[in-house]
Amino acid sequence: MEVGLLREIADRLIEVKKILQDEQAFGAVEPIENIAVTSQKNHIVRINPWMSVTLINAGPNSVFAIVNTEKSFDEHEVLNGETATIDMHRPIIKDVLLWCRTGETASVRLVGSR
Repeated sequence: MEVGLLREIADRLIEVKKILQDEQAFGAVEPIENIAVTSQKNHIVRINPWMSVTLINAGPNSVFAIVNTEKSFDEHEVLNGETATIDMHRPIIKDVLLWCRTGETASVRLVGSR
């Protein structure tokens, strides 16, 4: 009985260790340069999720963004010349959706960290 209990505790500790390792920062900064954004929605999907993402809008127009489209529906407007950072403190940013108003364009840089 005691051996079985000790094995179960050990298995659970291994699971907890793996969860903690998965949530630690990897230490990588991944820039995505010069994304041409138009009124056509641009869906950027991450293979390795980011902990945070910074969106730098070089304009000339505003950009709308949704982070984690599977869970979020609210769009955030990033004005021309503005920088917006979203930090989840865990590697859970799986995608970013970007677009402009009809007839407008913008040049955007994304910098993700994991």
